[in-house]
Amino acid sequence: MARVRRVLPLLALALCLTACGGSSDPAAPRTTAPARQTPLPSLEQARTRTLAAGSARFVQTTALVLSGTRVEAHDRGSLSLDGRRAHLYRLSPGQSIPGEVIVDGPITYSNANVQAAMSSPEVRPWTRLDERKLTAREKAQHPDEVAHAVTPLYLAFGARTVKLDRRVADGALFWARVDPTLVEQRVPSARRTLVAGALRADYPRADFNAKFWIDGKGRIRRVIVAYATPQGTPIAVDTSYDSFGTTVDVTPPPARSTKDITPVR
Repeated sequence: MARVRRVLPLLALALCLTACGGSSDPAAPRTTAPARQTPLPSLEQARTRTLAAGSARFVQTTALVLSGTRVEAHDRGSLSLDGRRAHLYRLSPGQSIPGEVIVDGPITYSNANVQAAMSSPEVRPWTRLDERKLTAREKAQHPDEVAHAVTPLYLAFGARTVKLDRRVADGALFWARVDPTLVEQRVPSARRTLVAGALRADYPRADFNAKFWIDGKGRIRRVIVAYATPQGTPIAVDTSYDSFGTTVDVTPPPARSTKDITPVR
């Protein structure tokens, strides 16, 4: 299923948010003053303003439909928006115990062995991997969970044909046509590799539609993408961000509970 972890008929999905309302002028009870609208947020400015926050909490649902069955993966946690630090939890289809991943620069800790450890006290539940010791081929075999969580924000760099969907109580919703090639060209060079891998794994190579919620402070708060693969499989990725500037806890698990799986050259 490659990295296609994302879901289906969200093509009909719309953010359920209350539209902005007007207010009456108390000094003139017989006359209703026109509603005063706040300035419309800018998707282009939101790219810079969001990334300037440095970090955020996120919730992501990826779903697809296989043989008529809806399959979902759920991810949540906190991360730095440059992809260097993160504390993630994900619940994959068929799993009862959430996966936990801690990323501190090139070091990744994962509770990948937690189920085996429950059956055998000799098994350490956590693994430690130093990606600096991996070959390019080995790195390709280890999915970058942080990249998949943060890349929806970077889709705004490839947005063209941006149209206002509607104003909401806190900001506005926009539809945009995203050009994946433009995303790779425009993202900050230091983050291009981070974004490119997830972009190619999770999204179409041709242009696709995306919906962006920009809040009243000009930050990207939610990104929804829905499309179908060339084989006709419906996929949707729905990612929300909040608590911008949050502290990302990358405290490693206890050494006694961790097995180092870094290759020895």
